[in-house]
Amino acid sequence: MERYLMYLRKSRMDTDFDEISVEETLNRHRRILESFCKERRLNVVDVLEEVVSGESLSSRPKMLRLLELVNTGMYAGVICIDIERLSRGSSLESGYIMQVLQTNNCKIITPSKIYDLQNESDEQFTDMKFMFSRYELKTITKRLVRGRNQSASEGKFLGSVAPYGYRAYKLVGMKGNSLRIEPKEAKVVRMIFDMYGKQGIGYNTIAHELNQMNIPSLTGTWGQTSITNILNNEVYLGMIRWKHEPTKRVVKDGMLTKKRVTSKDYELYEGLHEPIIDQEQWDRVKAVQSSRNHASVHKDKKLMNPFATILFCEKCGAVMKRNVPAKTQNTSPWYRCPTRGCNCRTIKCDFLEAEVVKAMSQWWGEYTIKIKEDKVAQTDSTETALSIVREQLTELQLQQDKICEYLEKGIYTIEMFTKRNDTLTREIHKVQAAENELLKKQGGSKRYS
Repeated sequence: MERYLMYLRKSRMDTDFDEISVEETLNRHRRILESFCKERRLNVVDVLEEVVSGESLSSRPKMLRLLELVNTGMYAGVICIDIERLSRGSSLESGYIMQVLQTNNCKIITPSKIYDLQNESDEQFTDMKFMFSRYELKTITKRLVRGRNQSASEGKFLGSVAPYGYRAYKLVGMKGNSLRIEPKEAKVVRMIFDMYGKQGIGYNTIAHELNQMNIPSLTGTWGQTSITNILNNEVYLGMIRWKHEPTKRVVKDGMLTKKRVTSKDYELYEGLHEPIIDQEQWDRVKAVQSSRNHASVHKDKKLMNPFATILFCEKCGAVMKRNVPAKTQNTSPWYRCPTRGCNCRTIKCDFLEAEVVKAMSQWWGEYTIKIKEDKVAQTDSTETALSIVREQLTELQLQQDKICEYLEKGIYTIEMFTKRNDTLTREIHKVQAAENELLKKQGGSKRYS
């Protein structure tokens, strides 16, 4: 008995019907195809379904699996609701799908027509259908991009995951989403900006302290990247950042794939949401970041230019480059201006470095540097951290009271209660330890033994 594969995919076309969910769409298609197969007595041995765009084959694991199965030569056909479900991507990918089906003598079966790719007229008709599908996809994509650009300019939130400190919600009376402040997380965001901007604490140290306080991030634990992303995200100023990470198409191993690239030329719009920080906090962070910029050096190499990124041409303002002589040249390294046509003269590295050391020695003799610790800023940060930790402790103690109530009512068994109580006790001890550390910083005494 001939074996068949059924393929179901949620198309972008279905987004025109907002009242129909993804599950309803796929279930409706499945019922139609099952009824069709029953009438035709087609033996379906496997059903593959996915919810992705048909634009890129690399992002469609179920389709790739289908092609693997077809390549075994054990299947007589692929059943789908219409031929556009198989591909709406590039001609290269459509051609590859057709080649796999044609080589293995596998038909494309839809309720409206059966396509036999061994038949020349069916092959040409399939080519035309794929071509029209690509044109339709481009039209839909253009309309979607236009709509998203308009929504961004109106200050609506278009991301799939809300930034830390916010929750996405559906706007009332209009299309689109916006952001609502999550008070507990907003406290942490303000604390991060103050720790970096006021106290000058680095990314890794901030992440370590937050982990020590047992404050979870969106991914569970804090790291340098998560702190950097927060400090560089204008959403906390009440702005919407658009086209910051545009999708770039690349061909890899003969497949069209997409990857996200960070762009410096992104757009900013006034958002509909409330800001968490003010302009002063943002500017303070940017000032600290500018003062800490340094040259990027490969981990296996040593920085040879002590003036990298800080030595500028007086005439054109370009960053001076350090040139190293060839092995055949009997001379020392020199600095030069990289701007073509600039008449700035080159200078030997040894001479420049000697002059800088001389100038710094004179300056050192004339000035005394006094370092004063900013205790106010640190106290403010510690108070905020204590407030957050104590809120966590209160929540955990309430949860512990709740499970005692569940045990009394018989909702929890003794085993369930013991397991949950042990987990909560460990969490409470962690938070108490974090509180004690903060009290030490503040100069207070331990609250718990």
